[in-house]
Amino acid sequence: MTVELWSLVWGGALLFILITLSANANVSAMGMGWGIGNRDQAATTTGWGARARRAYINHLENLLIFACFAVPAHLAGISTELTVLGAQIFLIARIAYAIIYVAGWTVAGVRTIAWAAGVVGYAMVFIALLMNA
Repeated sequence: MTVELWSLVWGGALLFILITLSANANVSAMGMGWGIGNRDQAATTTGWGARARRAYINHLENLLIFACFAVPAHLAGISTELTVLGAQIFLIARIAYAIIYVAGWTVAGVRTIAWAAGVVGYAMVFIALLMNA
């Protein structure tokens, strides 16, 4: 498998971790009855649990965009230095973003920088697609 696809796989693993963290925080806050029930009442999770939920939603949105570029690149046989570096930047940035967000670190826009680095990463893959179309 290419680096681009492995980045997608590990991005999926990160999504699973974030969803699991969020779900565990919800059950801890609301109780097991809520967890196995219909969940008609929205979870009132705060702190790291709420941040985990927001991080997983943000990661899902970004992972979808990355997949829209990485999968066609793979199917077209496009794996260049630009796509490899873009995929690596994307994955490292998304891991950093998740850790920073869930931990609640608010140092001088570091989370935003990590998010922007992820965007640059998938933009690099997209640019390579356009250049090799």
